[in-house]
Amino acid sequence: MTTPFTKHPWAAALRLTVTALCFAGASLHAGDKNPIDAKVVETPAPDRWTFLLSMPGWLAATSGTVGVDGVNSKVYLSAENLLKHVDMIGSISAEARKGRFGIYGDFLYVSASDGVGSDGLVSKVDVRLDQTLADLEVNYRVLEGPRGWLDVRAGVRYTNVYNKVTLHPDDDAIDNASAELVDALADRLREGLSDLDLTGRLRGAIATRVSGRLEDLRPERRSFAVAPLGGRLPGRLDAVVERAIDRRRADFRAAVRAEAEATTDALRAAAQERIATLKDRLGNEIASALKSGLDQSASLNEWWLDPYVGLRARYNLGGAFYLTAKGDIGGFGIGSKLTWQLSGALGCQVSRSVSVEMGYRYLYTDYDANGFVYDVTQSGAQITAGIAF
Repeated sequence: MTTPFTKHPWAAALRLTVTALCFAGASLHAGDKNPIDAKVVETPAPDRWTFLLSMPGWLAATSGTVGVDGVNSKVYLSAENLLKHVDMIGSISAEARKGRFGIYGDFLYVSASDGVGSDGLVSKVDVRLDQTLADLEVNYRVLEGPRGWLDVRAGVRYTNVYNKVTLHPDDDAIDNASAELVDALADRLREGLSDLDLTGRLRGAIATRVSGRLEDLRPERRSFAVAPLGGRLPGRLDAVVERAIDRRRADFRAAVRAEAEATTDALRAAAQERIATLKDRLGNEIASALKSGLDQSASLNEWWLDPYVGLRARYNLGGAFYLTAKGDIGGFGIGSKLTWQLSGALGCQVSRSVSVEMGYRYLYTDYDANGFVYDVTQSGAQITAGIAF
Protein backbone atom coordinates (compact mmCIF):
# COMPACT_ATOMS: atom_id res chain seq x y z
CA MET A 1 0.00 0.00 0.00
CA THR A 2 1.42 3.41 -0.90
CA THR A 3 1.37 6.10 1.75
CA PRO A 4 2.94 9.57 1.83
CA PHE A 5 5.70 8.05 3.93
CA THR A 6 6.53 5.00 1.81
CA LYS A 7 10.07 6.12 1.03
CA HIS A 8 11.20 6.57 4.64
CA PRO A 9 8.13 5.67 6.73
CA TRP A 10 9.61 5.70 10.21
CA ALA A 11 11.64 8.88 9.89
CA ALA A 12 8.97 10.85 8.01
CA ALA A 13 6.12 9.84 10.29
CA LEU A 14 8.19 10.58 13.38
CA ARG A 15 9.16 14.01 12.05
CA LEU A 16 5.51 14.83 11.34
CA THR A 17 4.43 13.69 14.79
CA VAL A 18 7.14 15.64 16.60
CA THR A 19 6.58 18.78 14.51
CA ALA A 20 2.81 18.82 14.99
CA LEU A 21 2.87 18.21 18.71
CA CYS A 22 5.92 20.23 19.71
CA PHE A 23 4.43 23.24 17.96
CA ALA A 24 1.77 23.29 20.64
CA GLY A 25 4.29 22.75 23.42
CA ALA A 26 6.40 25.70 22.29
CA SER A 27 3.75 28.20 23.44
CA LEU A 28 2.59 26.58 26.67
CA HIS A 29 4.41 29.14 28.83
CA ALA A 30 3.71 32.13 26.58
CA GLY A 31 2.05 35.18 28.03
CA ASP A 32 -1.68 34.83 28.60
CA LYS A 33 -3.61 38.03 28.01
CA ASN A 34 -6.89 36.27 28.65
CA PRO A 35 -6.40 33.69 31.38
CA ILE A 36 -8.92 30.91 31.21
CA ASP A 37 -11.56 30.47 33.86
CA ALA A 38 -10.20 28.92 37.04
CA LYS A 39 -13.20 26.58 37.08
CA VAL A 40 -12.03 24.97 33.85
CA VAL A 41 -8.34 24.32 34.56
CA GLU A 42 -7.32 22.96 37.90
CA THR A 43 -3.74 21.70 38.36
CA PRO A 44 -3.85 18.59 40.58
CA ALA A 45 -1.71 18.37 43.66
CA PRO A 46 1.50 16.36 43.05
CA ASP A 47 0.61 13.79 45.73
CA ARG A 48 -3.00 13.22 44.63
CA TRP A 49 -4.26 10.72 42.05
CA THR A 50 -6.70 11.98 39.43
CA PHE A 51 -8.68 9.86 36.99
CA LEU A 52 -10.27 10.46 33.59
CA LEU A 53 -12.79 8.06 32.06
CA SER A 54 -13.74 8.60 28.40
CA MET A 55 -15.92 7.03 25.74
CA PRO A 56 -14.52 7.67 22.23
CA GLY A 57 -16.78 7.09 19.23
CA TRP A 58 -14.59 6.52 16.17
CA LEU A 59 -16.36 6.42 12.77
CA ALA A 60 -13.46 4.92 10.82
CA ALA A 61 -13.24 3.92 7.18
CA THR A 62 -10.86 1.05 6.41
CA SER A 63 -8.83 0.69 3.22
CA GLY A 64 -5.71 -1.13 2.10
CA THR A 65 -4.50 -4.62 1.30
CA VAL A 66 -5.37 -7.81 3.17
CA GLY A 67 -3.95 -11.19 2.17
CA VAL A 68 -3.77 -14.84 3.20
CA ASP A 69 -1.16 -17.35 1.98
CA GLY A 70 -0.06 -15.22 -0.94
CA VAL A 71 -3.57 -14.29 -2.12
CA ASN A 72 -3.96 -10.52 -1.61
CA SER A 73 -6.97 -8.30 -2.16
CA LYS A 74 -7.67 -4.60 -2.04
CA VAL A 75 -10.33 -3.90 0.55
CA TYR A 76 -12.46 -0.92 1.46
CA LEU A 77 -15.05 -0.51 4.14
CA SER A 78 -16.60 2.94 4.51
CA ALA A 79 -17.81 4.24 7.85
CA GLU A 80 -21.35 4.18 6.44
CA ASN A 81 -21.11 0.50 5.50
CA LEU A 82 -19.63 -0.31 8.88
CA LEU A 83 -22.57 1.29 10.68
CA LYS A 84 -25.00 -0.67 8.48
CA HIS A 85 -23.45 -4.01 9.37
CA VAL A 86 -22.25 -3.54 12.95
CA ASP A 87 -23.43 -6.25 15.35
CA MET A 88 -21.55 -4.97 18.39
CA ILE A 89 -19.23 -2.09 19.19
CA GLY A 90 -17.54 -1.07 22.42
CA SER A 91 -15.02 1.66 23.18
CA ILE A 92 -13.58 3.05 26.40
CA SER A 93 -10.42 4.77 27.57
CA ALA A 94 -9.11 5.57 31.04
CA GLU A 95 -6.22 7.50 32.53
CA ALA A 96 -4.78 7.69 36.03
CA ARG A 97 -2.35 10.50 36.85
CA LYS A 98 -0.28 11.55 39.82
CA GLY A 99 1.86 14.64 39.38
CA ARG A 100 3.77 14.41 36.13
CA PHE A 101 3.32 10.65 35.72
CA GLY A 102 0.31 9.01 34.09
CA ILE A 103 -0.99 5.61 32.99
CA TYR A 104 -3.36 5.43 30.03
CA GLY A 105 -5.41 2.61 28.50
CA ASP A 106 -7.69 2.50 25.48
CA PHE A 107 -9.93 -0.33 24.22
CA LEU A 108 -11.96 -0.66 21.00
CA TYR A 109 -13.93 -3.70 19.81
CA VAL A 110 -15.99 -3.88 16.61
CA SER A 111 -17.95 -6.86 15.27
CA ALA A 112 -19.66 -6.65 11.87
CA SER A 113 -21.24 -9.17 9.51
CA ASP A 114 -22.85 -9.29 6.09
CA GLY A 115 -24.49 -11.77 3.72
CA VAL A 116 -23.72 -11.57 0.00
CA GLY A 117 -26.02 -13.22 -2.56
CA SER A 118 -24.64 -14.87 -5.69
CA ASP A 119 -25.96 -16.11 -9.03
CA GLY A 120 -23.30 -18.81 -9.32
CA LEU A 121 -22.53 -22.10 -7.64
CA VAL A 122 -22.66 -20.37 -4.26
CA SER A 123 -26.09 -19.06 -3.37
CA LYS A 124 -24.82 -16.96 -0.46
CA VAL A 125 -21.59 -15.93 1.24
CA ASP A 126 -21.72 -14.93 4.91
CA VAL A 127 -18.79 -12.84 6.10
CA ARG A 128 -17.81 -11.71 9.58
CA LEU A 129 -15.19 -9.23 10.74
CA ASP A 130 -14.11 -8.72 14.36
CA GLN A 131 -11.35 -6.32 15.34
CA THR A 132 -9.90 -5.46 18.73
CA LEU A 133 -7.49 -2.59 19.40
CA ALA A 134 -6.09 -2.01 22.89
CA ASP A 135 -3.40 0.45 24.02
CA LEU A 136 -1.59 0.52 27.35
CA GLU A 137 0.97 3.24 27.97
CA VAL A 138 2.81 5.35 30.51
CA ASN A 139 3.40 9.06 29.99
CA TYR A 140 5.42 11.86 31.55
CA ARG A 141 4.50 15.56 31.49
CA VAL A 142 7.57 17.43 30.31
CA LEU A 143 5.90 20.84 29.99
CA GLU A 144 2.95 22.39 31.82
CA GLY A 145 1.67 25.94 32.01
CA PRO A 146 -1.44 28.09 31.93
CA ARG A 147 -1.84 27.41 28.20
CA GLY A 148 -1.69 23.61 28.47
CA TRP A 149 0.81 20.77 28.62
CA LEU A 150 2.99 18.35 26.64
CA ASP A 151 3.49 14.63 27.46
CA VAL A 152 5.94 12.06 26.17
CA ARG A 153 4.43 8.58 25.82
CA ALA A 154 5.57 4.97 25.56
CA GLY A 155 3.34 1.93 25.39
CA VAL A 156 2.21 -1.17 23.56
CA ARG A 157 -0.72 -1.69 21.19
CA TYR A 158 -2.58 -5.00 20.90
CA THR A 159 -4.28 -5.74 17.58
CA ASN A 160 -6.52 -8.73 16.94
CA VAL A 161 -8.21 -9.42 13.59
CA TYR A 162 -10.76 -12.21 13.20
CA ASN A 163 -12.35 -13.01 9.83
CA LYS A 164 -14.77 -15.78 8.87
CA VAL A 165 -16.32 -16.66 5.51
CA THR A 166 -19.14 -19.23 5.28
CA LEU A 167 -20.28 -20.56 1.91
CA HIS A 168 -23.75 -21.86 1.05
CA PRO A 169 -23.76 -23.90 -2.19
CA ASP A 170 -26.56 -23.75 -4.75
CA ASP A 171 -27.32 -27.43 -5.47
CA ASP A 172 -29.30 -26.81 -8.66
CA ALA A 173 -26.62 -24.56 -10.13
CA ILE A 174 -23.94 -27.13 -9.27
CA ASP A 175 -25.93 -29.94 -10.94
CA ASN A 176 -26.35 -27.86 -14.09
CA ALA A 177 -22.66 -26.83 -14.19
CA SER A 178 -21.55 -30.44 -13.69
CA ALA A 179 -23.79 -31.67 -16.53
CA GLU A 180 -22.44 -28.94 -18.84
CA LEU A 181 -18.88 -29.87 -17.99
CA VAL A 182 -19.45 -33.57 -18.70
CA ASP A 183 -21.15 -32.74 -22.00
CA ALA A 184 -18.07 -30.69 -22.92
CA LEU A 185 -15.83 -33.66 -22.07
CA ALA A 186 -17.80 -35.99 -24.37
CA ASP A 187 -17.73 -33.42 -27.18
CA ARG A 188 -13.96 -32.98 -26.87
CA LEU A 189 -13.41 -36.72 -27.09
CA ARG A 190 -15.66 -37.02 -30.12
CA GLU A 191 -13.56 -34.31 -31.80
CA GLY A 192 -10.57 -36.63 -31.38
CA LEU A 193 -8.36 -34.20 -29.46
CA SER A 194 -5.01 -35.36 -28.12
CA ASP A 195 -4.45 -35.65 -24.37
CA LEU A 196 -2.59 -32.34 -24.33
CA ASP A 197 -5.34 -30.50 -26.17
CA LEU A 198 -7.95 -32.22 -24.07
CA THR A 199 -6.32 -31.15 -20.79
CA GLY A 200 -5.95 -27.54 -21.92
CA ARG A 201 -9.53 -27.25 -23.16
CA LEU A 202 -10.87 -28.95 -20.04
CA ARG A 203 -9.12 -26.39 -17.88
CA GLY A 204 -10.72 -23.68 -19.96
CA ALA A 205 -14.12 -25.29 -19.49
CA ILE A 206 -13.52 -25.55 -15.74
CA ALA A 207 -12.48 -21.91 -15.60
CA THR A 208 -15.68 -20.72 -17.26
CA ARG A 209 -18.14 -23.18 -15.76
CA VAL A 210 -16.74 -23.43 -12.23
CA SER A 211 -14.16 -20.81 -11.25
CA GLY A 212 -15.83 -18.08 -13.26
CA ARG A 213 -18.95 -18.49 -11.18
CA LEU A 214 -17.13 -17.84 -7.92
CA GLU A 215 -16.46 -14.17 -8.57
CA ASP A 216 -18.55 -13.14 -5.59
CA LEU A 217 -16.01 -14.80 -3.31
CA ARG A 218 -13.46 -12.17 -4.20
CA PRO A 219 -13.32 -9.47 -1.47
CA GLU A 220 -12.70 -6.66 -3.97
CA ARG A 221 -16.15 -7.36 -5.41
CA ARG A 222 -17.70 -6.49 -2.06
CA SER A 223 -17.49 -3.44 0.21
CA PHE A 224 -16.39 -5.47 3.20
CA ALA A 225 -12.88 -5.53 4.60
CA VAL A 226 -12.31 -9.26 5.08
CA ALA A 227 -9.31 -11.36 4.15
CA PRO A 228 -9.57 -13.36 0.88
CA LEU A 229 -10.21 -16.64 2.69
CA GLY A 230 -11.88 -18.09 -0.41
CA GLY A 231 -9.15 -16.83 -2.72
CA ARG A 232 -7.64 -20.24 -3.40
CA LEU A 233 -10.90 -22.13 -3.46
CA PRO A 234 -11.39 -21.96 -7.27
CA GLY A 235 -8.00 -23.55 -7.82
CA ARG A 236 -8.73 -26.32 -5.34
CA LEU A 237 -12.08 -27.00 -7.01
CA ASP A 238 -10.40 -27.16 -10.42
CA ALA A 239 -8.09 -29.86 -9.07
CA VAL A 240 -11.02 -31.84 -7.63
CA VAL A 241 -12.88 -31.75 -10.95
CA GLU A 242 -9.80 -32.72 -12.96
CA ARG A 243 -9.11 -35.70 -10.69
CA ALA A 244 -12.68 -36.92 -11.15
CA ILE A 245 -12.38 -36.57 -14.93
CA ASP A 246 -9.01 -38.35 -14.97
CA ARG A 247 -10.56 -41.37 -13.23
CA ARG A 248 -13.20 -41.71 -15.97
CA ARG A 249 -11.26 -40.52 -19.01
CA ALA A 250 -10.18 -43.98 -20.18
CA ASP A 251 -13.74 -45.33 -19.93
CA PHE A 252 -15.04 -42.31 -21.84
CA ARG A 253 -12.44 -42.69 -24.55
CA ALA A 254 -13.25 -46.38 -25.01
CA ALA A 255 -16.99 -45.69 -25.22
CA VAL A 256 -16.50 -42.85 -27.72
CA ARG A 257 -14.20 -45.04 -29.82
CA ALA A 258 -16.79 -47.81 -29.78
CA GLU A 259 -19.45 -45.33 -30.94
CA ALA A 260 -17.22 -44.14 -33.79
CA GLU A 261 -16.29 -47.67 -34.88
CA ALA A 262 -19.81 -49.16 -34.60
CA THR A 263 -20.83 -50.98 -37.75
CA THR A 264 -24.48 -51.50 -36.84
CA ASP A 265 -27.20 -49.41 -35.27
CA ALA A 266 -27.35 -51.83 -32.34
CA LEU A 267 -23.63 -51.39 -31.57
CA ARG A 268 -23.92 -47.61 -31.95
CA ALA A 269 -26.93 -47.52 -29.59
CA ALA A 270 -25.07 -49.64 -27.03
CA ALA A 271 -22.05 -47.32 -27.18
CA GLN A 272 -24.25 -44.24 -26.83
CA GLU A 273 -26.01 -45.78 -23.83
CA ARG A 274 -22.61 -46.48 -22.29
CA ILE A 275 -21.59 -42.84 -22.86
CA ALA A 276 -24.85 -41.60 -21.28
CA THR A 277 -24.26 -43.84 -18.23
CA LEU A 278 -20.69 -42.58 -17.85
CA LYS A 279 -21.86 -38.96 -18.20
CA ASP A 280 -24.46 -39.42 -15.45
CA ARG A 281 -21.95 -41.13 -13.18
CA LEU A 282 -19.21 -38.54 -13.73
CA GLY A 283 -21.68 -35.66 -13.47
CA ASN A 284 -22.87 -36.95 -10.09
CA GLU A 285 -19.28 -37.37 -8.89
CA ILE A 286 -18.34 -33.84 -9.91
CA ALA A 287 -21.53 -32.38 -8.41
CA SER A 288 -20.94 -34.24 -5.13
CA ALA A 289 -17.33 -32.99 -4.97
CA LEU A 290 -18.38 -29.40 -5.67
CA LYS A 291 -21.19 -29.44 -3.12
CA SER A 292 -18.83 -30.79 -0.48
CA GLY A 293 -16.10 -28.32 -1.45
CA LEU A 294 -18.42 -25.34 -1.39
CA ASP A 295 -20.31 -26.21 1.79
CA GLN A 296 -17.66 -24.98 4.18
CA SER A 297 -16.37 -22.09 6.22
CA ALA A 298 -12.88 -20.65 6.61
CA SER A 299 -11.59 -18.39 9.36
CA LEU A 300 -8.45 -16.75 10.65
CA ASN A 301 -7.55 -15.18 13.98
CA GLU A 302 -4.34 -13.15 13.96
CA TRP A 303 -3.00 -10.96 16.78
CA TRP A 304 0.19 -9.07 17.50
CA LEU A 305 1.75 -6.53 19.89
CA ASP A 306 3.36 -3.27 18.76
CA PRO A 307 5.55 -1.17 21.07
CA TYR A 308 5.30 2.54 20.33
CA VAL A 309 6.54 5.97 21.44
CA GLY A 310 4.87 9.31 20.95
CA LEU A 311 3.77 12.71 22.18
CA ARG A 312 0.52 14.22 23.40
CA ALA A 313 -0.38 17.88 23.89
CA ARG A 314 -3.19 20.20 24.93
CA TYR A 315 -3.43 23.89 24.11
CA ASN A 316 -6.03 26.00 25.89
CA LEU A 317 -7.72 28.54 23.62
CA GLY A 318 -9.38 30.48 26.37
CA GLY A 319 -12.68 30.11 28.14
CA ALA A 320 -13.89 26.54 27.97
CA PHE A 321 -12.30 25.57 24.65
CA TYR A 322 -9.02 23.83 23.90
CA LEU A 323 -7.14 21.89 21.25
CA THR A 324 -5.66 18.46 21.83
CA ALA A 325 -3.46 16.26 19.66
CA LYS A 326 -1.41 13.11 19.96
CA GLY A 327 0.76 10.98 17.74
CA ASP A 328 2.85 7.85 18.00
CA ILE A 329 4.98 5.53 15.91
CA GLY A 330 5.82 1.90 16.59
CA GLY A 331 5.97 -1.69 15.48
CA PHE A 332 9.68 -1.62 14.60
CA GLY A 333 9.43 -5.17 13.23
CA ILE A 334 8.56 -6.60 16.64
CA GLY A 335 4.86 -6.94 15.83
CA SER A 336 4.03 -5.08 12.67
CA LYS A 337 6.65 -3.65 10.35
CA LEU A 338 5.30 -0.19 11.05
CA THR A 339 2.34 1.42 12.74
CA TRP A 340 1.75 5.10 13.29
CA GLN A 341 -1.13 7.20 14.49
CA LEU A 342 -2.16 10.86 14.53
CA SER A 343 -5.25 12.44 16.05
CA GLY A 344 -6.45 15.90 16.85
CA ALA A 345 -9.60 17.43 18.33
CA LEU A 346 -11.34 20.59 19.41
CA GLY A 347 -12.53 20.19 22.99
CA CYS A 348 -14.93 21.92 25.30
CA GLN A 349 -14.54 21.75 29.08
CA VAL A 350 -18.22 21.73 29.93
CA SER A 351 -17.51 21.77 33.68
CA ARG A 352 -14.65 20.96 36.03
CA SER A 353 -15.20 17.24 35.46
CA VAL A 354 -16.99 16.88 32.09
CA SER A 355 -15.42 17.42 28.66
CA VAL A 356 -16.44 16.81 25.06
CA GLU A 357 -14.10 16.57 22.04
CA MET A 358 -14.70 16.42 18.30
CA GLY A 359 -11.80 15.51 16.04
CA TYR A 360 -10.19 13.13 13.58
CA ARG A 361 -8.08 10.00 14.05
CA TYR A 362 -5.76 8.25 11.57
CA LEU A 363 -4.14 4.85 12.19
CA TYR A 364 -1.86 3.02 9.75
CA THR A 365 -0.64 -0.57 10.23
CA ASP A 366 1.69 -2.63 8.05
CA TYR A 367 1.78 -6.23 9.33
CA ASP A 368 3.08 -9.27 7.43
CA ALA A 369 3.64 -12.55 9.28
CA ASN A 370 2.41 -16.15 9.37
CA GLY A 371 1.09 -15.88 5.81
CA PHE A 372 -1.21 -12.98 6.78
CA VAL A 373 -0.83 -9.53 5.21
CA TYR A 374 -2.53 -6.54 6.82
CA ASP A 375 -1.47 -3.26 5.20
CA VAL A 376 -4.38 -1.08 6.25
CA THR A 377 -5.33 2.51 6.99
CA GLN A 378 -8.19 3.35 9.34
CA SER A 379 -9.32 6.96 9.54
CA GLY A 380 -12.35 9.02 10.38
CA ALA A 381 -14.10 11.42 12.73
CA GLN A 382 -13.99 10.78 16.46
CA ILE A 383 -16.26 12.16 19.16
CA THR A 384 -15.23 11.71 22.80
CA ALA A 385 -17.06 12.38 26.04
CA GLY A 386 -15.04 12.29 29.26
CA ILE A 387 -15.49 12.66 32.99
CA ALA A 388 -12.70 13.42 35.47
CA PHE A 389 -12.73 12.56 39.15
